[in-house]
Amino acid sequence: MITQFLLDGRKYNVHVMSLKRLFEVKDAITPSTTQSGDVYRDVIGTYYNYSMTVRAKHEDREALDSFWEAISQPMASHVCVFPYNQTVITQKMYVKSGSQDIIRLHENGAEWADITIQFTAQAPKVLP
Repeated sequence: MITQFLLDGRKYNVHVMSLKRLFEVKDAITPSTTQSGDVYRDVIGTYYNYSMTVRAKHEDREALDSFWEAISQPMASHVCVFPYNQTVITQKMYVKSGSQDIIRLHENGAEWADITIQFTAQAPKVLP
């Protein structure tokens, strides 16, 4: 299990069950083909994005609820720390959506399953 994850400087008492990193090389304008057949690109840079699934640790449902509340706030971005190569990466990222299934309803509340979130970098980490 991955232990190195911070959201806005806070470590949550949740298990990171899966973490997937993605990169995207973005262009300022749509690439086009020149008369000679070459592709012209106006590259902005490389963005590092992450997809993550977390689960309650030791049945700590309150920590999972707290993470849900933090990640679902209408904020322009979060400062995130994720594993990157043999170290970590810190960057501003935004969350557009997340999901969580319900396991069961109780008389005094509900039991929720894992939370899955997609984090998108707000700026390129590598420039041309």
